[in-house]
Amino acid sequence: MKRIVLFLATGLVLVLALAGCGDVVDAGPLPSGGTGDRPTGTAAPDTPSDVPADSGDKAPRTSPTSSPRTPDSGGTGGNDTTSIRLYFVAPGGGTPGRADPFLVSVHREIPSTAGIARASLEQLVAGPSAADRTLINGVATSVPADTLVLGVNIRDGLATVDLSREFESGGGSFSMFARLAQVVYTVTQFPTVDEVEFRLDGKPVTVFSGEGIVLDEPASRADFLDLLPTVFVDSPAAGAEVTGSLRARGMAAVFEATFQYRLAAEDGTVLAKGFAMTDDGAGWGSFDVTIGFDVSRTQQGTLTVWEYSAEDGSVQGKRVTPLVLSP
Repeated sequence: MKRIVLFLATGLVLVLALAGCGDVVDAGPLPSGGTGDRPTGTAAPDTPSDVPADSGDKAPRTSPTSSPRTPDSGGTGGNDTTSIRLYFVAPGGGTPGRADPFLVSVHREIPSTAGIARASLEQLVAGPSAADRTLINGVATSVPADTLVLGVNIRDGLATVDLSREFESGGGSFSMFARLAQVVYTVTQFPTVDEVEFRLDGKPVTVFSGEGIVLDEPASRADFLDLLPTVFVDSPAAGAEVTGSLRARGMAAVFEATFQYRLAAEDGTVLAKGFAMTDDGAGWGSFDVTIGFDVSRTQQGTLTVWEYSAEDGSVQGKRVTPLVLSP
């Protein structure tokens, strides 16, 4: 198995295991503007008790028409548009042993293009939109806004991403790891990409930034699990529209592979609740659960996920995903 070793300037060494056709090329510079899902798992009936509702579960008071109206499928939407996911950072999902912020999946609809990976990176560089900031409290990005996307070449599951040198500007180990994770997760949402190799101004990267992060091997999603909340809802992304039923997919590392969920309407009415399980009881596992619901009109809603502490039964790892619910 290939391995990548990431060195921090403090001397801390992290050893991260890497998971690991025709050609697809996204070429040419793009100035900044400012489904690799593999889920399995099962759903189960309602739990005897539920986490108390609070204001964090209420849908943002915005018109449903201001949110994306294309299902979060990662495919082509209407009017020659394509639904994609962008990965930023946001509060929520922390536990006593793991502090937020963590990665968050955000829905975006963009014009359809053959160079979808490159176009997605341009959207990532542009950062969270005004709508994103309304929907997700504290959403932010670690990618410098003056970064240029110089090219993306995809071959045999490997995406070679060429960015301008501004991508490594600034400092701080969290910021550096987060921006790498944002790019890796954004590009690997597409089924033709498993790993990402970085270049800066056309030159291969072996040591990234002043933090001394060694990148002499391609990076995958598995290299950045420390940047995920305990229950990471990858799809549907925040702001996506779901119709009739909701298929929640992602990753979780929870006690006995079990976490709780609750789907609420705009007024806070609980439409569905229960618990789901991942496919791995010993660590990070995938989940794929379908949640049915019934609404009479299109409206804002929220999907809340959390786990109960194995130590004292308290609620932890809670995170709220705002959605658009349609009949």
